Amino acid sequence: MRLGSKTSLTTFILILTISVILSATALYFQQEALQSAAFNGVDSMARTSALMISRMAADARKDAEAIAATIPPLTDRASVVNHLKKMYEVFGIDNGIFVLDAQGVFYADYPSHPDLHGHSFAFRDYYLRTVEEGRGVVGDPYISKRTGAMVVTVTAPVFDERQRLRAIVACSYDLLGTNALGTVRRQQFGRTGYLFMFDHDRKMILHPDTDRLLKRDIPPGANRLLDAALEGFQGAGRTVNSRGVEMLAAFRQVPGMPWIVAVQIPANEAFETLHTSGRVFFGIALVSFAFVLLVGLYTIRRITRPLNTLRQAAIAVSGELQGTARETDVNRLLAGARTNDEIGTVAAAFERLVEHQRANVGMLTQAAAEWEHTFDSVSEALFVLDTAGAVLRMNRAASDWFRISASSATGRPVKDILFGSSEPGFDLPVADELDAERAKVWTSGLPHREGVYEFSATPLQRKGTAAGMILIIRDFTDHARKEEDIRKMATSDALTGLPNRTLLTDRLHLALAASIRRQCGVAVLFLDLDHFKQVNDTYGHAVGDELLKAVAARLGSVLRRNDTVARLGGDEFVVVLAEISRPEDAAAVASKIVLSIQEPFSIAGHTLTIGTSIGIALSPRDGSDERMLLKHADAAMYSAKKEGRGTFCFYEA
Repeated sequence: MRLGSKTSLTTFILILTISVILSATALYFQQEALQSAAFNGVDSMARTSALMISRMAADARKDAEAIAATIPPLTDRASVVNHLKKMYEVFGIDNGIFVLDAQGVFYADYPSHPDLHGHSFAFRDYYLRTVEEGRGVVGDPYISKRTGAMVVTVTAPVFDERQRLRAIVACSYDLLGTNALGTVRRQQFGRTGYLFMFDHDRKMILHPDTDRLLKRDIPPGANRLLDAALEGFQGAGRTVNSRGVEMLAAFRQVPGMPWIVAVQIPANEAFETLHTSGRVFFGIALVSFAFVLLVGLYTIRRITRPLNTLRQAAIAVSGELQGTARETDVNRLLAGARTNDEIGTVAAAFERLVEHQRANVGMLTQAAAEWEHTFDSVSEALFVLDTAGAVLRMNRAASDWFRISASSATGRPVKDILFGSSEPGFDLPVADELDAERAKVWTSGLPHREGVYEFSATPLQRKGTAAGMILIIRDFTDHARKEEDIRKMATSDALTGLPNRTLLTDRLHLALAASIRRQCGVAVLFLDLDHFKQVNDTYGHAVGDELLKAVAARLGSVLRRNDTVARLGGDEFVVVLAEISRPEDAAAVASKIVLSIQEPFSIAGHTLTIGTSIGIALSPRDGSDERMLLKHADAAMYSAKKEGRGTFCFYEA
């Protein structure tokens, strides 16, 4: 072979080699980007699922505490069961609610399972932990004796006035139901990816394979990434699972719970596009090389002129990948290299490689768009912030809530978007001070939106240092309103709307504390209606109830705004007069009450005449605490009854 032929052939092969190297380099960087996106994707899914499960557990504990706060005395089983039924309907606790006494004996439940009444459940971990810790817990999952379902029990203790344990309220959730973790369990990632969850004893809590639930079938060493997660690792990586399948997996600790969430997808599926692109690339490169080599041997003399154009096109392709050249520049150069000889064929092959490269970039762009769609489909407002609290990204819900486009919000402090010109309702957490293991959660209002909102801040870390945070905002209004309704049920009399004994005790305690500071007294008036039983017996309890409401309204009309009137039950009322300087002041109010109650009542077409007997106790003369003053006022009331009713008496030791 002549030197010219060798030189031309060598040059031709060199050009093709450079083209292949450039394409291979570009493919390598695409592979790295796709792999990084896949790792970030499963890790984000695991993190989101862990936070979701943590919020579900926190909400369940709050519901159990609300039920325990309003439970009637255990001496009245029928009232307890009725209360459980109401709470069952309010909160939708699918596996029912039950109550254990202080010794762990099954006392009552709804829906009812009479065969369990009287049986001891003191061996259950949720009972033992509640007694030991003195607070509500989320128990270990187990198979329910009542329903046979796999359940998790959330408890709340009930204490008496001396903080002694009276009972334990237990809310039982079907772990695989829609009110618990069924929705989380059914999530699917890709075609065959899935989520599972286990505790630190390797017991499987969630898994698509029902036969594996509550089993410890992953021995140490069977899955190295799972072993690392049990030692504290959180993040994503490649591993071989206990069934010998190579997986792309991410592990995250559920905040506040001894559970670990894992999301995994087979590595072959996760990198299927990458493998396909590599095979197509090398196939095209091999075919193109053979074709160019054969054609080049016959057209050596014609190589030199278009060769420079092809070299420039190769450089432009590299520039396009790096963002320094436009696609139109590459297309123009490739068009200039099109000839009817072998170099034109090489140029066409190279053009096909470029198109294939662009297709790979398009697939990566599509994957990124799908991830953006997932990010935007979340109903909560999401902000990705830098360490200074400026917006890096925001989802569609945030844009809709605050009526600002993502492009306009980028770079602006998130406080400006949330509060505008209004005074900020809270200080934004500092990214460096956030706990990487647990989101910081708080509630606040927003100046341009009605309701109560829950804020959750989670740090973003890069190489072990804080790089910003994710701020999640969700509408908390309905839940806050529900808690307020339950609080009112716990502190108000259901019939009259007056404070009950619990709220009365609190207000009397505050009045006594204020009287010490202001050097004045407090008067407690204990009222018992005269002839009320006769009204009930004659006209029925419905008329009696309406009479009690009317009495409550009259009492409110004769008292000051800072005084308190409460109903203890039946026909007994208590009035607390704050800032009393002389006994005569209390006597004047008592006299007004007696005269007011003596006025006839018109109830349901009946004219009713009753009276009231009042006992008065004064602080500090008759006692300095709530219990003693109520006791002495009660005793004085009985003295008033003995004197002929329709009058009042002061307590006399």
